[in-house]
Amino acid sequence: MQKGNSVHLRPLTENDFTEHYLSWFRDEEVTKFLVARNLTREDAVKHLRDGKKGRDWYMYAVCEEGGRHIGNVKIGPIDKRNGVSDLVAVIGERDAWGKGCAREAVALAMHIAFGELGIRKLSASIDSRNLGSIKAYTAAGLVVETSLKEQYKDEATGELSDKVFVSCFNPHTHV
Repeated sequence: MQKGNSVHLRPLTENDFTEHYLSWFRDEEVTKFLVARNLTREDAVKHLRDGKKGRDWYMYAVCEEGGRHIGNVKIGPIDKRNGVSDLVAVIGERDAWGKGCAREAVALAMHIAFGELGIRKLSASIDSRNLGSIKAYTAAGLVVETSLKEQYKDEATGELSDKVFVSCFNPHTHV
């Protein structure tokens, strides 16, 4: 378990996939910028098991001090050959938004990725309209590396937005 000031990370388990948990992925505001939408319990279990089986990704529950599960962090998929990995964080409990929980969760996940998993470089891709996520990742130490212009198209409005890539190197191995 990785512990911060206001949140801690623990391995995500199949017991976490409650109806309340699944409701995060039906909430249009929570999933506005996510690929994962309308998850079933079976989908969630399969994804968790597949990651563990191949050691291709690791998933963690983001929990508040009192133990309430408020979101997830995923390290992966991991490209073992090149030592790089994606990093994805989502805070599903809307009342926890804007309180620095995502920033702290990302920082804790970076510690796991770099210290325990030996990842060389972490990256995340973020819709440029998702200012909260960009702020959380950059506050945790990732930097904007590049962006792809007009990569996303809003389903409702047709508005185009950029895909922003943030990343950072393992400070223990990067020269």
